[in-house]
Amino acid sequence: MRKIPLALLLLGIGLCAAAQAAPQSQPPQETAPAPAFGQDAPVLNPDNPPVTGLDQPSLELPSVTRSFISPALQLSESGESNAANEVGGTGAESVTRVVGALDLQKFWSKSDFFGEYLGGGAFYGNPFVVKQLQAVGIEAVTRWRSGQVTLRDGFSYLPDGAFYFGTFGGSPGLGLAGLGLASGTMGVGMEGGTLPGTIISPQLGSLENIPRLANSVILDAVQAISPRSAITLAGGYSNAHFFDTANCAIPTDACLINSDEVTIEGGYSHLISRRDQIGLVYGFQFFQFPQSTEGEIYNHLLNIRWSHTISGKMNLIAGVGPQYTELADGGTIGTISHWSLSALVELHYKLGHAGLIATYEKYTSSGSGFFAGAETQAARLGYRRPLGRTWEFFADLAYSHNSALQSPQNLGVPNLGVYASSYNSGTAGAILRKHMGRTYDFFAAYRFIELAFNAPITVGGSTGRMTQNSVGTIGLEWHPRPTRIE
Repeated sequence: MRKIPLALLLLGIGLCAAAQAAPQSQPPQETAPAPAFGQDAPVLNPDNPPVTGLDQPSLELPSVTRSFISPALQLSESGESNAANEVGGTGAESVTRVVGALDLQKFWSKSDFFGEYLGGGAFYGNPFVVKQLQAVGIEAVTRWRSGQVTLRDGFSYLPDGAFYFGTFGGSPGLGLAGLGLASGTMGVGMEGGTLPGTIISPQLGSLENIPRLANSVILDAVQAISPRSAITLAGGYSNAHFFDTANCAIPTDACLINSDEVTIEGGYSHLISRRDQIGLVYGFQFFQFPQSTEGEIYNHLLNIRWSHTISGKMNLIAGVGPQYTELADGGTIGTISHWSLSALVELHYKLGHAGLIATYEKYTSSGSGFFAGAETQAARLGYRRPLGRTWEFFADLAYSHNSALQSPQNLGVPNLGVYASSYNSGTAGAILRKHMGRTYDFFAAYRFIELAFNAPITVGGSTGRMTQNSVGTIGLEWHPRPTRIE
């Protein structure tokens, strides 16, 4: 009898402690749904996204998730050995560039939006000519428990294809508008991309200062079907239009080829361990060249991918597979067809505070205006390292080999494209940037650009097989503190 009150007391204390530790019960109709495997699932981990998707693993710390508007202004002066970008040209010239940027970053509970506008002008010294620079980029993301959908769009109007923002010290702002630019970086998607993760083939190389308009839009979705598996779907459209009507009116000059490209791909990714993924991707590409009724290209690809990720330090992606290409002749599909190989290797590695990227791709491209479709092999090596607290160093090498899928003589227009069967493009450069407080940067940059064809070509009245340009640049960039818009 003496032990009963003690037992009741201990039981009461235990029940009170359990009630305080346990969450308060909810009525049946108000009970929250059980957590899905969505954003907390390993397969949707931002540090190791699906290997068949377009998102890239991040080796950096997460950025500040605050909504803001941020302006920037960049002024640079370049000395170029061949500013006219002519075949065999050697005319030295100074070029002044003024570029402004306006960036918007907005966050909601399940959606993010990023937007950027770049605008300015290039002032050529001899003869004095002013050319406008315009670019717009957006990225919008919406997430749900087990997936997300992302819209990316990039539009640009540039005075010449050799205008790489990386050439002249980097772009002010977030760099979103680079999706529509010849940014100088090789992509790592199965079909080649302007930036890592995209599926639109870039413009590799240029001749003359021929204005060009380009637009690329990509919609991709990721849906987890289990904590270890996900399906991905992406569709993209890109076009390139060259304003070289003067050259097109001269029968002996090469007239660059406008192009439209549609790409659709779907894939399946599966985690086989905490650090390894395998995936299978099918892709379809359609190229159309409006100046000619002949030369449409249909391309089917199957790619097997594998990735290995060490969070915060290293990511390696490798993929290989067959592709089947059909060329249309006079509206009849299949008159010319062949099998080939598509491949990619991509390495991101963090060495202390430094970062390294190395990529290789083999894919079908639009031909960069020179050809109506090309088999392209592209490689890039990039390095970035802070030097102390206020200095940063960037360096990169890029090379591509492009073989024509069809002869210009068969396109129905005498001077459509260049009369060569292949060309090589290469760039090498470095940028040294000094942060002067929080609002100003000083930079110095150098880049060497070369474009070489396997046969003599004629563009703008000049004939030759090679064009080279050495560009040295110094500049100043102003980027005040962002204005919060919470």
